[in-house]
Amino acid sequence: MKIIGINSQFDSSMMTVNSGSCALIIDGKIKNALAEDRISRIKDEGGFKASLQAILIENNLTVEDIDYFCISFYGNAMIPREKMIKLHLKEIGIESTPEKLVVLGSHHLSHACAAYYLSPFDEAIIVVADNEGSLLFGKNDESKNIMYNYCERNSYFWAKGNEIVLIGRDFAAPGSVAFGKAYNKFNEYVGYGSYLNVGKTMGLSSYGTLPKEYEQLDLWGMNEDGSLYSNIKETYDSFNDIWNFFEMNNVSIVEGNNKDFQESSDYKNLAYFIQSQLNKWSVKKIDYLQKLTGIKNVCISGGIALNGIMNREIETNLNCDVFVPPYPSDPGQALGNAIYCSILKSDMSNNVLMPKKTYDEFMYLGLNYNKDASMKIIEKFNSDVSIVDCKEGNVFELTAKLISEGNIIGFYNGKSEYGARALGNRSIVADPRFDEIRDRVNTLKGRELFRPIAPSVLSEFAHLFFNDIDKYMDKYMLKVSYCKEEKRELIKAVVHIDGTSRIQLVTKESNLNYYSLIREFMNITNIPMLINTSFNAAGEPIVETPEDAIKSFIHMNLDYLYCNGILIRRK
Repeated sequence: MKIIGINSQFDSSMMTVNSGSCALIIDGKIKNALAEDRISRIKDEGGFKASLQAILIENNLTVEDIDYFCISFYGNAMIPREKMIKLHLKEIGIESTPEKLVVLGSHHLSHACAAYYLSPFDEAIIVVADNEGSLLFGKNDESKNIMYNYCERNSYFWAKGNEIVLIGRDFAAPGSVAFGKAYNKFNEYVGYGSYLNVGKTMGLSSYGTLPKEYEQLDLWGMNEDGSLYSNIKETYDSFNDIWNFFEMNNVSIVEGNNKDFQESSDYKNLAYFIQSQLNKWSVKKIDYLQKLTGIKNVCISGGIALNGIMNREIETNLNCDVFVPPYPSDPGQALGNAIYCSILKSDMSNNVLMPKKTYDEFMYLGLNYNKDASMKIIEKFNSDVSIVDCKEGNVFELTAKLISEGNIIGFYNGKSEYGARALGNRSIVADPRFDEIRDRVNTLKGRELFRPIAPSVLSEFAHLFFNDIDKYMDKYMLKVSYCKEEKRELIKAVVHIDGTSRIQLVTKESNLNYYSLIREFMNITNIPMLINTSFNAAGEPIVETPEDAIKSFIHMNLDYLYCNGILIRRK
């Protein structure tokens, strides 16, 4: 059975919003999953036609070969209007076979499926939190913006075996300011604009402190029945809402989105405040859910699950196992939908969905380009690049030596990662020992210099450098860990101002080529890690094809590019 999951990102006005994607499962095996922007080259683009076509071609399939297409939406009613169904039948190309279309009406259930069914747990609580999901039954007006409607914002599920059951929601009423929306409002206030940039506010928060006048403030509260409520009033103007919240509590703050205060102590403290509030109330809510259900295992999904500081606080404060998939934000919906449909059509068993030994097969789900295909593309750019002569089997040793000498290298290897994190197949790598290397990497990428850069670490040596290592989230760079104090000077480039690093554990089994490169670097430097940041310039999607990689390599002025076994440099 062949099933394609689609995150169409068509909203109730029939317009596409951000983060479209597609995924393919064949006979219970996940074959591919791909964000739309990797093919369209328009960052965070909605829709699905480019990714759908690319996955079909990769697998020598046509639309007619697919048994079911399972779709989810953003900002639509759980039972979508007929014209929305007709639009998707047309966009996919199955108008004559409408029975092939399966609708997963709950945006948050799709997120829950993408998290739980790929987790190591047989039973778990699932927490889904984002800006908004689907509109709720009988309480909405689709002519209005989703913010003015009853909708999914924070949802909680109980899961066991193949069953997922909704057990509660918070902030569903119009005007509620949930975790995701509040973080976005502060992100705007401190000058970083779109919700797509909230990682900047998370990075900035580590430079802040909690002023005394903030200590008694809470953005949220909890009722006796365990439900959460918001203390910040929604006027649909982030600057007014933040200002009014503090004014209501007799606390003065500086003006929002003022370049004179960019990265000031005032903005750093506001970033610290929203991060500390997210930590506090996510822990409180999950603690309540654990006591209510008697279940300790936790899965987290939705855009808020990309917050690695929060994930650490939940795990350490509640002393529980936490699983976040590599793709918790909206592009991950495509795989959630495909899995949901596979279970619905009885094409998957627990043994297929929840392997107990390895999670590596869920990391690299994009398209694959081999060495021969890469060579043909390199030849097209022979006026701009040249191939570095390497002895047979010596490419990783030479590449590691170049890195140890201060060179910054694009690393393009096999199938692309599915999700927001580069995990060694579409990465920029460099020496983690020196601050100036980190600053140069940030400059080449067009990133703010205060932002942290993460390390990829050989799994068997990680405990020598870091505390609180997690066997699940740290494989996917989804949690921060504290670096041991005595090691921080050795790897200054990858330790943030607060002493943390968002590590990726690398094993031979997860990525042999990347492991081999880091091992060669360790042989030279005694440091078992590399700087790893995504292979893309600011405002661009992560590279997908060898041609994308070479163009970005040239445009970003990187020193070398490893491309599927071939090392090249600029002429």
